[in-house]
Amino acid sequence: MSEAESRRGHIATDAYSGVDFFDRVRSVAGGALMASGAAAAVGSLLDWVTITPPPKVRPVFRNMDLEGVKASQPFSGLEAGDGWWVIGAGVVMILTAGLLIVRRRSLYAWIALLAAMVMGGITFADFRAIGDLGSGLSRRMDIVGQARPALGITLVAAAALVGIVAAGAGIAASPRTDT
Repeated sequence: MSEAESRRGHIATDAYSGVDFFDRVRSVAGGALMASGAAAAVGSLLDWVTITPPPKVRPVFRNMDLEGVKASQPFSGLEAGDGWWVIGAGVVMILTAGLLIVRRRSLYAWIALLAAMVMGGITFADFRAIGDLGSGLSRRMDIVGQARPALGITLVAAAALVGIVAAGAGIAASPRTDT
């Protein structure tokens, strides 16, 4: 074998493992997509909003029965309603990640990218709506007190961002098919 042939073989496959570089990238991207989908599903089960109770009523106004106002309870993504969509997108991400690894087609990475974008769009819209008392999310949950984003919505937002990057890596590492 000539030196040029050995270099060409060394570039396409790793000399130690015999695995193509793009197969490794696709496997890592698939693993990241699976982890993102699972993290999104877990995040939609966790609290999306924490509520700080409103300030106490001054003693002068206690006789007016204003002290009965209490803070609402924190709620999860499923209670907000949008968590079901996030779980659905997470399941799609997990399934397409498995197909990306096994079938080696960029179509599955494109579908995972779409699922990650849907997940991110829902999450970031809800993230922005938490502090706005006039938003649909606040009206649906009837928030009393000061609302702040919680761990669950932050986990879903991070999962969406990781899913977008991993899907892009899966698209770039997948071979083009002419069929």
